[in-house]
Amino acid sequence: MRRAVLLLLTLVYLAGVAWMTLRPSVYDADTGALLWRALDLFARHDETSWITFARVEAAANVAMFVPMGMFPALLLPKRFWWVGIIVGFAATVGIETYQATYLSATRFSDPQDLVMNTLGAAIGAAFVGLALPRRRRGRSRPRQGSASPVW
Repeated sequence: MRRAVLLLLTLVYLAGVAWMTLRPSVYDADTGALLWRALDLFARHDETSWITFARVEAAANVAMFVPMGMFPALLLPKRFWWVGIIVGFAATVGIETYQATYLSATRFSDPQDLVMNTLGAAIGAAFVGLALPRRRRGRSRPRQGSASPVW
């Protein structure tokens, strides 16, 4: 049951990434205007003037790809946690190639996206592989040293 829920969440997440990255425009007019108003507000204050579009975009790319690294690491045996990094890198190469080939009039392929997306996937995969405790498998193993009854 847990695996089925995880697969469903993975598919929903992948559909969201596809929706964000494979359409001609990321923002509609209202969303774009709201983003630029917020950035303008941040720019007016010394404490938040470091919050720029480039930094927000980079942080968003990292955040969006953390699950891209987590889901494969959760679905595969723990020793393959690193596969999530490869999945994130490969997905980004595919997305950037698609954008450069089919959406070049409205979107552009950016090498920084490759770095930020892969970083996000690496954070997600490393969290699952290195930070989470070892997952238990379905059946418990018999304890070593305990004698089995002989019949």
